[in-house]
Amino acid sequence: MNRDPLDLLGDLPDWPGNRPPKNRPGGDKPSELDDRFNGAKSKVYRMGGAERRFFTVGELAKALNRRPVTLRMWESKGWIPKANYRTPAPRGEQIPGKPTKGRRLYSLEQVEFLLDAVKRFNLDDPVQANWEGFKKHTTTNWPN
Repeated sequence: MNRDPLDLLGDLPDWPGNRPPKNRPGGDKPSELDDRFNGAKSKVYRMGGAERRFFTVGELAKALNRRPVTLRMWESKGWIPKANYRTPAPRGEQIPGKPTKGRRLYSLEQVEFLLDAVKRFNLDDPVQANWEGFKKHTTTNWPN
């Protein structure tokens, strides 16, 4: 009689406790929202008495699969409007001779808008990318 010794354990889970571990396959899965944003995390800030979700330029870059310097360049060239929101400016001078500003913040609506625009104008494909259409679309339809 050849029985597998593990059959004696029956339906016991492979881990102790009631919840499966997060760091193993089959553990807690990211939500659909996290998948859409490539794992970029938002922070909640209170604006005008209401809580809103915002992304820093680094998290926006992660969502778009780009680098933050690329998004800053897009902003400086006018391809996307300047960030409407910023964190509070730090106290004191950070870099001599340069005015202190807070970090750029992009609203959830702006991030979703950019994700759709990048997809719509094929910016991930260097051959078929429509940069002129992207620039016109972002400057005329930018959400607040």
